[in-house]
Amino acid sequence: MEGSRRIILNTAILYAKILICMGISLYTVPLVLHALGKSDYGLFNLIAGVISMLAFMNAAMTLSTQRYLSVTIGERNDKKLQEVYNISICLHVVIAGAVVLLIELAMPFLFQYVLNIEEARQGVALQLYHLLVVSMFFSIVAVPFDAVMNAYENMAAFSIISIIEAVLKLLAALMLTCVPYDRLLYYGTAMVFVAFLVFILKFVYIRHSYKHLHIRLQYARNMQLFREMFSFAGWNTLSALAVVGRNQGIAITLNHFLGTVINAAYGIANQVNSTLCYFSATIQKSVNPQLMLSEGAHEQSRLIILTYALTKYSLLALAVLALPLIIEMPYVLGIWIGDTPQYAVPFTRIIIVLSLITQSSAGLMSAVQSSGRVKYYTIAICCTLLSTVLVAYLVLRQGYSPVTALWLACVIEVGAFFIRLYFANRLNHIPVWDYLKRIILPHLFVFVFVCMCLYAISLQMDPSFFRLLTVCAIDVVLYAFCSFLFIFNREERHYIVNIVNSLKSKL
Repeated sequence: MEGSRRIILNTAILYAKILICMGISLYTVPLVLHALGKSDYGLFNLIAGVISMLAFMNAAMTLSTQRYLSVTIGERNDKKLQEVYNISICLHVVIAGAVVLLIELAMPFLFQYVLNIEEARQGVALQLYHLLVVSMFFSIVAVPFDAVMNAYENMAAFSIISIIEAVLKLLAALMLTCVPYDRLLYYGTAMVFVAFLVFILKFVYIRHSYKHLHIRLQYARNMQLFREMFSFAGWNTLSALAVVGRNQGIAITLNHFLGTVINAAYGIANQVNSTLCYFSATIQKSVNPQLMLSEGAHEQSRLIILTYALTKYSLLALAVLALPLIIEMPYVLGIWIGDTPQYAVPFTRIIIVLSLITQSSAGLMSAVQSSGRVKYYTIAICCTLLSTVLVAYLVLRQGYSPVTALWLACVIEVGAFFIRLYFANRLNHIPVWDYLKRIILPHLFVFVFVCMCLYAISLQMDPSFFRLLTVCAIDVVLYAFCSFLFIFNREERHYIVNIVNSLKSKL
């Protein structure tokens, strides 16, 4: 029961953080777009867009470190906890160095043969690329500090630091119009400065608040544990790089055939999607520590329950917000951005669908991570995700629309879902048909039903703010009603009824 209360409290704290960060982010994007212009904004998303995609990579690496910290906390082994903490710091310094080296070595090939950048902006793009590398280094090295906060379920500190980071990025955007030199170069420099300040802030906080965790080389000498964690972190980093490679590979492919302006549309689509995914990621961040602790305590039945719950609630949180946006995307982007770049509307809709498919295996991914045996799982997922870039290249080379390339990415993501389900069954004994019957099919039915209702309503009204409010209100009501009937189980329905009766009696 204590674990459940902690999940609820942490979710509430993270939601408060999300509302603040989302508001700041939604205000920041139009500022940057209008200050830089479509071409430079597209160029920034092409080169420095990896910074935003790095959130996926950092989340995966944080989860891998958190897995060892949480399992060790569950085992109540203080000596091993010190070893895990120090080895994780050493590992991420090595990983950061390797990633930086890889990206720098790839630079000449990318700029000469792959990227389609105007000759006048080549010099700035090159400098922006180097700035991205520096920002990447600080983000990766800070991963162990995020993992400590997550493992100890300290979501208040994590949220405050995230808000500070969002405010710093907003200040950088506000100063864009006052910059006397190249605005794009200034914005890239500002993002590096923000990454460095956030790294220092996390380091100081962990050192002050978790005095029992010491950074000492003597604690990193357990070579067996080092090799185990290196293997696990390495495979997880590879998996995270596959996600980044898939997303940025599509961006580079689009740029290669269609130029930098289309990257503005792709960047806006990813910005909207990442803002939406904050909500589902919040539930994942709240549940993951308890799920990992269950693995450490060898509580198999509780691990399966949390796996189901993680997918169910994170998918529900994303779907209920995504549907009104999918229906009202032209109007929403119109009032938010103004002069919407070509392809921004279909790109955003498709990428949201892609995220919904990915979220269908949220619990499966965490369950597989908790097992620690991720080698073959990672190889299978990496090959599947990276094949998207090849498919996109072939489709665009044949002259098909970029929208077709993104839809094929969704098809490939469906294949990745079944791969995750297979490995979750093999490693964690998650029953395949039971997972499909109790989680996926009810969600799919409710999503399609509510989508049809909202689309029918939108056809009866002209685009307006009133229609947007109407669609959102009906979406919430229909999703709440249908979820109660088809998605929630008997215990959850009983719990909701008790809460409603309790509120009635108080009123």
